[in-house]
Amino acid sequence: MNRAAESRRHQRHPIDCDVTVSWQEHHGETRVLRARGLDLSESGARLEGADPIAPGSYVYVRLEQYGFGGTAIVRHCMRSGARYIIGLELCDSREKQQKDAEEFTDYYELLQISPSAEMETIHRVYKILVARYHPDNPHTGDVEKFIQLTRAFDALSDPDRRAAYDAEYHLRQTQPLAIFELKEFLDGVGGENNRRLGVLCLLYNRRRVDPDKPGLSLLEFERLMSLPREHLLFTAWFLKEKGYIHSSNNGDFMISAEGVVYVESNIPSHRILYKLLRAPGEDSEPHEQQVPAGSVA
Repeated sequence: MNRAAESRRHQRHPIDCDVTVSWQEHHGETRVLRARGLDLSESGARLEGADPIAPGSYVYVRLEQYGFGGTAIVRHCMRSGARYIIGLELCDSREKQQKDAEEFTDYYELLQISPSAEMETIHRVYKILVARYHPDNPHTGDVEKFIQLTRAFDALSDPDRRAAYDAEYHLRQTQPLAIFELKEFLDGVGGENNRRLGVLCLLYNRRRVDPDKPGLSLLEFERLMSLPREHLLFTAWFLKEKGYIHSSNNGDFMISAEGVVYVESNIPSHRILYKLLRAPGEDSEPHEQQVPAGSVA
């Protein structure tokens, strides 16, 4: 064993805990693997799982109790009996530290394109937007916006960096939005009114960012809002009766034009839900306070 390998071996610390790994297959399907952590170092980890992950794949992994997490690349995957031993290496530590220090930015929302957008679309949209916000533009120049757009393009235009970004992006899409875990969405008439506007905000974003798939199912609302479907049935019924949403042929809910107008008229005064629709980098606090209960009427 050479010195480098011996050094890596001594840097490893045995662990025994459950680990969740997520990644995106080449055809676009998001996969999630429940694995067991075997050992850990500053630069990577070894896991044991029931399914293989192709070496070279970018995945998103987090072990909160060990302070380990982020985007990693699969360096090896070897069969061991009926299971697989998977070796992960964290991506560049400086990039990881910078990413952890900043709030995760939805680059697809920033560019207002679908997560499945092809490279030609990314190039075309970026070219238009970056010209608009370039600091040399005397009318619409915006340095901060220009920098954000450049970061988004750098990440999404490179296949390897996009795969790494998508691994984290899709994991975040499978987790409930923290905003809906607040007590303001749980009880009483006030909670019901906030849920109604929350549903409309989610559908507004979906229609704007992914017009080819503008709907969300009741199951997706249940996951995103961390609420049982039984609590959402009344909400959906009311919004349909008011004409703010309607159902597609496959049962997904989509926002109507009337619903869009309602959201745009009311969301600036809603302190909590405002951040769901604000542009990346925009001030997270609206100028007014939360809209009173009974507003979605």
